Amino acid sequence: MKREIIPTWEELERHKSIIPEINPAAVIAMLGIKTAAEEIQQAILDVLQRDYHLSEGKFCALIVLHQHGEHGVAPSVLADKVGVTRATISNMVQRLERDGFIVVRPAEKDGRGKLVVMTQAGCEFMEKILPPHYLRVTKLMEKLTEDEQRELIRLLHKMSS
Repeated sequence: MKREIIPTWEELERHKSIIPEINPAAVIAMLGIKTAAEEIQQAILDVLQRDYHLSEGKFCALIVLHQHGEHGVAPSVLADKVGVTRATISNMVQRLERDGFIVVRPAEKDGRGKLVVMTQAGCEFMEKILPPHYLRVTKLMEKLTEDEQRELIRLLHKMSS
């Protein structure tokens, strides 16, 4: 179900009469970005949860680990890259290890440190699910031309810099 953007343009114009610095276009644009992001995210997460029993966090962790290959990554680095706390990554790592997707081993250079490394089963799983995932994302973005997608990338980068 598509949600209506609230507040309306007219309501924002009324507020602008009280505080002239309010820019209705900025507010509506931000709400549009938020709504689109939520719809895209939900379409993706539904498939990940239904078909693969993956939360967004576990999926992101698996992508990071897949990118690091056999070298692995320290749990603290993994937490930073996924954007979660160290306690959260610790729980994720335990579950992913239980599922056979990863192993935790001592770091070679620092005996106290640990590395999280993807197993062969984890690599095979990611090689199986990533192509259809990227295809789903591609189809969700087909409403925009490639030029529009590149412009959106530029604008989003500008906003987040």
